[in-house]
Amino acid sequence: MASTRAAGEAGTILSLSTASSYSIEEVAEVATAPLWFQLYFFKDRELTEILVRRAQDAGYSALVLTVDNLGARSTEREQRYAYTLQAERILKNFVGIELPNLPNRDNFGASFESALHWSDLEWLRSLTTMPIVIKGIQTAEDARLCAENGVEGLVVSNHGGHALDGTEGTIDMLPEVVDAVGDRLEVYVDGGIRHGSDVLKALALGAKAAFVGRPIFWGLSVDGQAGLSHILEIFRDELDVAMGLCGLTDVKNATASLVSRQNGRSGGEGVIGSLERLVELLEQGYLDRNEFDSLKGKLLG
Repeated sequence: MASTRAAGEAGTILSLSTASSYSIEEVAEVATAPLWFQLYFFKDRELTEILVRRAQDAGYSALVLTVDNLGARSTEREQRYAYTLQAERILKNFVGIELPNLPNRDNFGASFESALHWSDLEWLRSLTTMPIVIKGIQTAEDARLCAENGVEGLVVSNHGGHALDGTEGTIDMLPEVVDAVGDRLEVYVDGGIRHGSDVLKALALGAKAAFVGRPIFWGLSVDGQAGLSHILEIFRDELDVAMGLCGLTDVKNATASLVSRQNGRSGGEGVIGSLERLVELLEQGYLDRNEFDSLKGKLLG
């Protein structure tokens, strides 16, 4: 609830987990900014349908279907740290549903549908008018399939890196996904967003927005709602400073040329990359036509 209120004060979106400690309806009652509902697709389709319809009825503005964590992952980390959900933890979204074998803290992951197909997306679309966002895309191929199947958005995500050990970082996956879908749908990213400068990198590489996860818990643990509000203020301040130091007055002008990749090169390579950068500077008004033609001639000469 504190997260919802803090997001509202910041004027940003909150995506509510299926495993939330508060219900879809309870969160909607205190929300003052848009809510999205993050859906795990359960083997029990009736349960999945109930959750989707409740989210729509409560006014949620998008449905985020998670496909990057199917429940059958390594438990090495959980065993190493002897991690278990607290006994008093109640999965509030299932309270009051009269169905057998409802997910609980012991079998939650095992309740997920592990064989999702694009036809399941068609069924999901038949239940709701909410835009559908697919969370967990990691390749250009899957991104193109999302576009071909008419979803409105996708999240480049690897579930915080703990679903598959050794997987590539999402910031490295992002450019090929953006290139694959063009402007056919919106692309977002999560994973490792810790500073406002990280947000700028994500925007520069083509994301429309960046999701923040772990820092939420840092803020809440320090000072509840006020602590989270402070975290969001820090992100905004850092983004503002990073933009200023990069010479930007509008995030829409952030391009891949701002980001140095692991191989030491920026978004473009060689003459082609330099020409693309000159075009950007011309379009943004930093060069006039004569300056552009002169620099272009030197590059091609």
